[in-house]
Amino acid sequence: ATTTTFDSMLKEDYQPGLRKQLNDEVMMLAQIGKNTEDFEGRRAVLALETGRSTGGGARKEGDTLPPARASDAAEERITVRQQTGVIQVSVHLMAASKSDKGSFARGVKQEMSSLTRFQKRNTNRQVYGTSNGVIATCGTTSAATLIVLATTTSAVAMRQFRINMRVDIGTVAQLGSGGGGRVYGAVISAVSAANKTITIDTAITTASTDFVARAGSGGSSTNQKEFPGLQPIIAASGALFNVDPATTPDWAAYEDANSGTNRTATESLFIKTIQQSEIAGGVTPDLFICSDGVHRAYANQLISQKRFSNTVDLKGGYKGLEIQGGGDSVALAWAKDCPLNRAFGINTSHLTQHQSSDWEFMDMDGAVLSRVSGEDAYEAVAFKYHEITTDKRNAHILISDLTEA
Repeated sequence: ATTTTFDSMLKEDYQPGLRKQLNDEVMMLAQIGKNTEDFEGRRAVLALETGRSTGGGARKEGDTLPPARASDAAEERITVRQQTGVIQVSVHLMAASKSDKGSFARGVKQEMSSLTRFQKRNTNRQVYGTSNGVIATCGTTSAATLIVLATTTSAVAMRQFRINMRVDIGTVAQLGSGGGGRVYGAVISAVSAANKTITIDTAITTASTDFVARAGSGGSSTNQKEFPGLQPIIAASGALFNVDPATTPDWAAYEDANSGTNRTATESLFIKTIQQSEIAGGVTPDLFICSDGVHRAYANQLISQKRFSNTVDLKGGYKGLEIQGGGDSVALAWAKDCPLNRAFGINTSHLTQHQSSDWEFMDMDGAVLSRVSGEDAYEAVAFKYHEITTDKRNAHILISDLTEA
């Protein structure tokens, strides 16, 4: 007898536990504070001083006093965005997975835990997003289920797509219509990062004016569903929270670009932007966040200069490379969802997560699980109400056009 001939008589030795294969960490949110106090009602309103009084100047004895000039102010209006997730578990599965004898994990517990991790992962994408839900831009697809994405689609964007994920495809206006677009709620069956394509269950035609978003999450302006990420917050233009730098110039972050041509992420460049932040807003960033490629490129600069790379401890157990800007040291950390070729410089004291609810399951009726009408199943709904905000936009900076390593 051999293991081959005796195979039907051998048992399987299933090891305990379900081993997680996904990366669900959210670095940036661990660095900023949470304002959970006294935030109720329609929105939070912050008063901003946007201009100093200029009623002063040098005079000689007997001269007329300078005319009074009031300081300027603006009203920042903050509303929260809703993050929601739903799980559904059949009664049959609940019975079949009630102990280690029948399953590696309890059905309800596993689905709840998986949903929570997914929502954190989806929130992390929004942190670095553009607020309109767009994940990638389409290329040209002609009546096919294989959707060709733009050649500029980055690896960061491609890893947002997952098999069985539901997506909407259309213009931003169509994505926000709640049912419009070229396709709504299509299911992804395959993803090719190398070819920059996704395969869905509906044949459609796309053009470069179309975008891909998570189902039901796209839209802008009054149809905006996702919260403003770092891209619209740390920008030199564009209205944010009811304040527009076109009329309030100090409501603008400092941007350092190179006309689309990538350059080396040098310490001198970081120091320059830190100093410009001090000039513009009177404060400096205490953290730079970049992609892994920009992080390696900066570290390579230090290695080439035979310098030891000091590290800075961050909240949540994270670490960053140290940048000396002439004053306090600034940390440079990388995040898996940060867009390529740029570094966001944030002052964590002026970046807040306003929230009226942290992640929790809906249980106001006394039960987390509710029966699904007409089915032998239960469902649970998880939610969070929050918004990433800043009370001083010029406390943050953006360095773009950086070379990846």
